Amino acid sequence: MTTQTENLCGDRVFYHFRSICKIPHGSGNEKALSDYIYNWATEIGLEAWQDDAENVFVKKPASPDRKNAPAVMLQAHIDMVCEKGEGVRHDFEKDPIDWVIDGDLLSTGGKTTLGADDGIGAALIMAVLEDNTLSHPAIEALFTTMEEEDMSGAERFDGSSSNAAYLINLDHTVESEVVCGSCGGMQADFRLKAEMKEIPKDWDFYVLSVSGLKGGHSGEDIHRGRGNANILLARLLESAEKRFSYLIAGIKGGSFRLAIPREAEAVICMSAEEAEGFRKILSGLETDMRAELAGTGENLRVSLETLNAGFECETAAKPEKIVSALLLIPDGIYQMNEVLTGLVDTSDNLGEVYLDGEDFHAVLEIRSARESLRSYIYARLERLAGLLGGSCEFSRTYPSWNFHPVSELRQLCRLAYKEVYGGELTFQTVHAGLEVGYLLERRPETDAISIGPNCKDFHSPTESVEISSVKKFHKYLCKLLALIR
Repeated sequence: MTTQTENLCGDRVFYHFRSICKIPHGSGNEKALSDYIYNWATEIGLEAWQDDAENVFVKKPASPDRKNAPAVMLQAHIDMVCEKGEGVRHDFEKDPIDWVIDGDLLSTGGKTTLGADDGIGAALIMAVLEDNTLSHPAIEALFTTMEEEDMSGAERFDGSSSNAAYLINLDHTVESEVVCGSCGGMQADFRLKAEMKEIPKDWDFYVLSVSGLKGGHSGEDIHRGRGNANILLARLLESAEKRFSYLIAGIKGGSFRLAIPREAEAVICMSAEEAEGFRKILSGLETDMRAELAGTGENLRVSLETLNAGFECETAAKPEKIVSALLLIPDGIYQMNEVLTGLVDTSDNLGEVYLDGEDFHAVLEIRSARESLRSYIYARLERLAGLLGGSCEFSRTYPSWNFHPVSELRQLCRLAYKEVYGGELTFQTVHAGLEVGYLLERRPETDAISIGPNCKDFHSPTESVEISSVKKFHKYLCKLLALIR
């Protein structure tokens, strides 16, 4: 551990975040971290439970001056999205997350996701739970699992042991904002069988690739124009289809439906002469794409490389159906909110595409504040799949969190923020799914918000958290707890 890291870990929030980063905790692999938090809570004398979803629920009694105040739940998820930069060797099942401190930013230096989403929220809760100098109401702390995959931790949590009148979710990324609502969503799986053809003996294998895009969170960053590598790959394949004869032997694009794809590639078969012709037009296509993504695509790269070894097959897919699917599957923003300027209402993200033999599979995340529009986007996918002779199924649905016009907790936030920061908060709903929707299904009368310190680029290797913001936000959270009476 460097001196910089040692100094930073003198702050209890970062001490706990460091401990979290040492324990692999991708979605579905949270048991070790769940055990750690449970054992830690019991060791400091708090009442704690662990359920069969590996959620951890902890209770801390009110401070002596606040025994009559309504209870508050602090909630964060303990799983993380596992993304790494191109060429980076990292085993998310075994390796800890390494820190890089650059001025006021904490990151991994572009190697992997940091896990501040939502390890920072969990660390903030742990710092509050262990601090016996604070004035606060009774605290219920909920550490949930599988948020990044399907929110099944929050869905399976038995809220009957909760008495909280207030819920503070710590999964937001801007310290000056309070989230008061979020969209619902679903996963869509689009499948079809490709038409196969024998590969001519004189054809070679080539890797057509798109890389260097910025990526990001499929909800919070969908409006930032960062480009989707799967869509750009589709455009390259379509351009080749107009001019050359080729077959597709494999496709791998994106790695997680909730992340905007940064990289995609296809193994294609064609003659050496036509491959040379394809290379000649690729530079122009790359120039066009860079111009289209002028603010975010400066590192975009398009290439066609000869595959000399390691890939053998006798048949490959005709491009027509595959390219049609990739071009016609909806991706990006469908509708903006008609009342709140700048807020995305409905979108979908073509997060993963695969072609293995004759099996084509695309995985999408559909998000909407309105169930009717979410169903409409799915209906379009289902209709397209039918026209191409395939199928579409949905899974992993999660509910929206509807805005409530009256909230005492929001007013307390305003007072606490003004005292700590000296400024004014903004209140908004977000185009991302939050576990609050599930938690409110059981206790709809709960007054809920989502807040957090300044973080950026969740779900990508450039994820970072602002150190000074975390420290100040910790004071803000403690002040907010002190105001609940």
